[in-house]
Amino acid sequence: MEPVTDNKTEQQVQIEQINHRRRRIQRLKRFLTFALCVLLLFPNVTCVYLLVQNFHMNKKIDAIYQMISEDSEQTYLDEKSFSNDSAEEIIVSEPEEEYVISDNELYPDQKKVYLTFDDGPSKYTNEILDVLAEYDVKATFFVLAKDGFDEEYKRIVEEGHTLALHSYSHKYSKIYATPTLFREDVRLIQDYVKDRTGQKSVIYRFPGGSSNTLVDFDKEELFAILREEGLSYFDWNVTSQDAGSVKLSPQKIYQNVISGVSEKENGIVLMHDAADKHTTVEALPLILEELTSDDTYVLLPITEGTQPVRHVVSSYE
Repeated sequence: MEPVTDNKTEQQVQIEQINHRRRRIQRLKRFLTFALCVLLLFPNVTCVYLLVQNFHMNKKIDAIYQMISEDSEQTYLDEKSFSNDSAEEIIVSEPEEEYVISDNELYPDQKKVYLTFDDGPSKYTNEILDVLAEYDVKATFFVLAKDGFDEEYKRIVEEGHTLALHSYSHKYSKIYATPTLFREDVRLIQDYVKDRTGQKSVIYRFPGGSSNTLVDFDKEELFAILREEGLSYFDWNVTSQDAGSVKLSPQKIYQNVISGVSEKENGIVLMHDAADKHTTVEALPLILEELTSDDTYVLLPITEGTQPVRHVVSSYE
């Protein structure tokens, strides 16, 4: 073995080598500790990231679902709860407050039929009005606020039909969010119709019916608002079943209406005046031909003398 140079003893060299190994071991330990921490933290960080992404994705899905629910003309909750077969669950209340001659007093020996059309005006409103005029029948139109249909609103009134209200926007999540927003929607549609016809409408139908399950607060607040705004609300006890996503034939719609009104002394019939409901228009002459040829029936528009049909009766009555 060669002698140690540079004035270093063999012992000093050994000490330096030991220190060098010790430093390498310490660096290795630090690296292993860091790597272990990363391995332990990575799953947790990943889980947190995935949870955040899942939360955002759910919010997007909810928003899309809400948009579809609000805007699709196929979203009608009304007929899911009430059909011709379950009409016995409907509660019929007495006329409100001021005494007026009722339809029952005017036509005591006939069954009363009230044809009602929701969600208009539409491109078929004039066609519906033409058919009604041909049979000299008056009906009730529960309308929304739709630009470009000023003449249709006017014609409904001028030809003696009842122009009633069905909300300004028909967007359930907005209308039923709070009592304040409900009142705002009611006033908007009242003003919208009055501006176009000069007539103040006093008849109202809840989107989804008064039995809808979209209200998170006490519905009595909604009923009170309608009374304060001078409105009376009407549901239905006969449905044409034309609101679903499956398009019914005119013959089927006719059968649904005729079988429904035959069981009622006062039949308020739910139909729709919408851009995708032409089979309803096609069924209308069949319905009118049947009902106007039978003296058992009298066809009327809803007025203040009509006995209301209500799925939920307000304690304010």
